[in-house]
Amino acid sequence: MSNNGKYGFTLAEVLITLGIIGVVAAMTLPNLIANYRSKVAVTQLKKMYSVMSQALLFTVQRDGDYSSLSVIGDSLENVESWYYDALKPYLKITQECFNKAGCWADTGTKLLNGGTPKYDSGNKGIGYGIVVFNTIDGYSVSVDTYRAGSDGEFWGVGIDSGAFIVIYVDINGKKLPNVIGKDTFAFVFSDRGFVPAGRNKSDEEINSDCSKNGQGYYCFEKIMRNGWEIDKNNVW
Repeated sequence: MSNNGKYGFTLAEVLITLGIIGVVAAMTLPNLIANYRSKVAVTQLKKMYSVMSQALLFTVQRDGDYSSLSVIGDSLENVESWYYDALKPYLKITQECFNKAGCWADTGTKLLNGGTPKYDSGNKGIGYGIVVFNTIDGYSVSVDTYRAGSDGEFWGVGIDSGAFIVIYVDINGKKLPNVIGKDTFAFVFSDRGFVPAGRNKSDEEINSDCSKNGQGYYCFEKIMRNGWEIDKNNVW
């Protein structure tokens, strides 16, 4: 008797095949999503770093060098003056807040290890006497000023004297996770220019800080040293 060469799958075979496909998808999908998010985050980081660096370079081209952009003290008035001179003319700003809530994440910011950032001001931003603003690109930026010495050592940029600017940038604004080292990154501006926090630190120190048990301040520097590769554990 002939069956005309027709063959088919049994229900059990179909269910087994679907089960295997489901298991493979469950194993690979998280990695695919993490890789996609990583690429999106890297694109945002590169754009943000370019935008902020170019804004400061415009001022340098106007005045001749970075030294003209130094701050003379750590009061809110000094930060405001620096902001008006060095950043505001060269960025498309949609909202600005001077030491008040409204421009930063309502829930504030956390460290990678779940702790509270140094000089945290909750939903006002990070620092005391700060200028915080939002840009047309969707960034939230918090600007503060510090004195050289122990603070200079903490930020890892080798500043020996005078005051300097620390800039925190949340690349997706008020959206979660609002964690330093994930979507919020720290930079230092001085006569050396605009550099990521931790620029003078060793690889060991960078890796220790940018880990689940670390604070996250040096994560942008780690990303740059790794050829713009983000640790998947740091992708939100």
